Amino acid sequence: MPKNRNDFHSIPNPSTSRLRLIKILVLAGGLSALAGIAQAATLQTIYTFPASGASGCYPNGTLLRDATDALYGATGGCPISQINTVFKLTPPLPGQTQWKASVLHSFSGGFDGLTPNADLVKDANGALYGTAMDAGAGLQGVVFQLKPPAPGQTSWTENVLHAFNYNVAYGIGDGAFPGAGVILDDQGALYGTTLYGGSMSDPRWVGFGAVFQLKPPAAGQSTWQHTVLYRFRGGADGESPFAGLTRDATGALYGTTHGGGIASCPRFDGSFTGCGTVFKLTPPAPGQTRWTKTILHRFRNGLDGGYPIGKLLLDGTGAIYGTTYQGGKGPCNDGFDHVIGCGTVFKLTPPALGQMTWTETVLYHFKGIPDGMGPRGGVIPDGAGNLYGTTLAGGTGNCPDLVYRVVGCGVLFKLAPPAPGQTRWTKSVVYSFKGESDGWKPLGEIVRDGKGNLIGIASLGTSSNFGAVFAIKP
Repeated sequence: MPKNRNDFHSIPNPSTSRLRLIKILVLAGGLSALAGIAQAATLQTIYTFPASGASGCYPNGTLLRDATDALYGATGGCPISQINTVFKLTPPLPGQTQWKASVLHSFSGGFDGLTPNADLVKDANGALYGTAMDAGAGLQGVVFQLKPPAPGQTSWTENVLHAFNYNVAYGIGDGAFPGAGVILDDQGALYGTTLYGGSMSDPRWVGFGAVFQLKPPAAGQSTWQHTVLYRFRGGADGESPFAGLTRDATGALYGTTHGGGIASCPRFDGSFTGCGTVFKLTPPAPGQTRWTKTILHRFRNGLDGGYPIGKLLLDGTGAIYGTTYQGGKGPCNDGFDHVIGCGTVFKLTPPALGQMTWTETVLYHFKGIPDGMGPRGGVIPDGAGNLYGTTLAGGTGNCPDLVYRVVGCGVLFKLAPPAPGQTRWTKSVVYSFKGESDGWKPLGEIVRDGKGNLIGIASLGTSSNFGAVFAIKP
């Protein structure tokens, strides 16, 4: 099996390897009643990453779709060449069917970074912004900009906007190892998270993670201004934010921590850690500089979920939707006799007037095979209030985990809101991956094009087993 981040349940452990995520077992679920059988849906494989590795291997995370319907994403290292790329897929010309793939940047593993995250953003000038988890001047990852070619040119230009450099010995409280991409505000500032770094009080000397901001250079300047907005303290405060951020109309930031909180969730090695949190960062009041952090929910594993990883979705009422990788009522186990649940989709409802407590509701508990298990991305809505997402495993496909248990190849699911007077959401499987030309192990959030297709990446599968980009018509 490939040594890449797409196989990992856990976040990287710097005490054993600071530059590689730990490979562990994919969720394994007990067979359950046949619920949510796949509907008729058409899948088109837009692009198969070739066995040569020329375009990179093992795509990860969420694709960026621009106004021309072009798609942008990132790949991890190929087994032999170790090529890491940012790629672009250009739609077919009229009368054609073939998408055109181009590599915008291939990372060297030096100052330019290594192991790029997907979740790219694009500014009005066509420049792309993202993060790479590893390497860089501080060997802890970078934030980069890719500028499109000048007229008459073909090469994109990478600029490193910030190289992370956390160092307790020297009192440098920077973040370290970004595990997700960045978001962009109206002023051109970037916001993101890092898995480690931040706190100077971590006895392990690796930090509990941070939220950062990068502001564009002032007039006449060339250096982006980097600020750590928040340093997580571990324990009940949360640690290791693994997902990207979501921003509301007031400029507040919402995100999750993969660990920390108040409960104990089993890890891949049989140890236990916190089950994760959902947090909010409120911008400073006028004349102030300090952002205010509020914990909206601490997961208790059990029925309410554990280990959130995907990006959060905010609706027009201020409610928050997301997924957890484990927890819930499902029978999935980790291969070490720990029943860890198959994951959940949850909703957080804002406090009523005069109240302070957010209310969590689990909209769906995944059940394992064939229902789905292990969502590794958040959900997106449609105009009717339905939610769509993917799970890493489950479904009817014959795909194994690392100890050769059949755990399914993943599913694309739909959650329909309750009918009037009802409270129960209805889940159905839109597509069950087969692990063949359609790929397997879908990761990240899906995106919707103008024709209603749901587009995403499968991190493995196809003839090369290097992954694919797919479009599904529900």
